Amino acid sequence: MSEVSNRSVARALTIVGLLAKAVQPLGLKEIADSLSIPRSSALSLLRALRDQDFVACDDQGRYSIGLGCFEAGASYARSMTPARAAEDQLRQLTNTHRVTSHFAVLEGSEVVYIAKQDPPDLGVRLASSIGARLPAAGTAVGKAILAQGNANSLPQPRDAALRLELELTLSRGYAVDDGQTASGILCVAAPVFSDRGCVGAIGVSYLPQISHDLTVIAASVVEVAALVSSRLGARSGARGVA
Repeated sequence: MSEVSNRSVARALTIVGLLAKAVQPLGLKEIADSLSIPRSSALSLLRALRDQDFVACDDQGRYSIGLGCFEAGASYARSMTPARAAEDQLRQLTNTHRVTSHFAVLEGSEVVYIAKQDPPDLGVRLASSIGARLPAAGTAVGKAILAQGNANSLPQPRDAALRLELELTLSRGYAVDDGQTASGILCVAAPVFSDRGCVGAIGVSYLPQISHDLTVIAASVVEVAALVSSRLGARSGARGVA
């Protein structure tokens, strides 16, 4: 594809992005001025997008998102499960930090691990095998989810120490399990959100002596959880989402 074609595709996608964020239909001048492109170029791209139903044009010549964008978005939503959204990010965490990474969901008082990545040189077997269930209150992924509390209609724990830990988890954005699940294993997790609220958590488990310090790991986990949340359509401002 030529440089001119690449630029045209990029401009067309930028127009779609602009219209997707607009609260009302936009005129040709508004679109061209907002994106700093010639009106003739903007008009040509808008017509091409309209022909493919990615843009709609009203009787006053104002443009908005078309049905084609809705259909593409609906297809994405159907195929993008939390586990699928997290898959490549788990692999990235594992490759970058030489840690076991996993995605888990809450079911009752337990967490269920539904995706996992192990480093190739893993020397110790961890508890987070796919399909495994563990008490949520003792795991980092469980505490990351439980900390969302009333936002997800979760029951508040009766244990005072756990309540304090969940408050700390919520305030800093990640949960820690320092040997509670497996002696000598440090786990860090952050919540994952969709447009329905918290749908699970991404966590990592590792031997502290063979990996980076906690703050480095935690920052990566929080960043990855926020990226996965954005893939799942998390609302802006959701707790735990940057």
